[in-house]
Amino acid sequence: MRASVDEWITAQHSSELPLYDYRFDHVTEVVRIAKHLASETGARADIVAAAAWLHDIAKPGMGGTKSHAKRGAEIARDILVSEGMASEDVEMVCEVIASHEGLTLDRPLKLIEAQVLWEADKIVKLGAVGVIHYVVNGIKLHPGSDLSMMSEDMAQFMPLAARIAASMSTPAGKRLAMERLAVLRGFVESLSRELSLEETHR
Repeated sequence: MRASVDEWITAQHSSELPLYDYRFDHVTEVVRIAKHLASETGARADIVAAAAWLHDIAKPGMGGTKSHAKRGAEIARDILVSEGMASEDVEMVCEVIASHEGLTLDRPLKLIEAQVLWEADKIVKLGAVGVIHYVVNGIKLHPGSDLSMMSEDMAQFMPLAARIAASMSTPAGKRLAMERLAVLRGFVESLSRELSLEETHR
């Protein structure tokens, strides 16, 4: 344990960069998926892209802030106005950002641009990208975890992951979410099988 602690401390202190830049990775992935969904749905790509880049601006670090979507819209408004964006577009971007909070939806959002951002933000939590983000975030949020603990946590996440995927309303979003849900489910099942095999030989 002491050697492991020393390894992490040495690795972090040897660099001015974080061991993993989750927040930037998350945002860039949301932007990428949101642009794709915009092209598939007819949503305004400029509005979607601006909202995607700024959607988590009020959520620094891992824990975020309460009502970060609403606060993020307020911060985004100041930025976009200072950049000279047309006032009607600024308000649209802000509405899109303010609507992206929550992991599931009971009904589609009013603006297609808001739905696109919401779906992109949640799709990133699924699939291979979702697995990597879970692992690297889990190391930071739950120090000392082992594979068994990670496997159990991921298995417990699967019902919510299924509800997230079921909340998509655009055909493109549904397709991506279901593809990624299958990848996530396959990984969780494979990890459980591998660890169970290890247990039987101890």
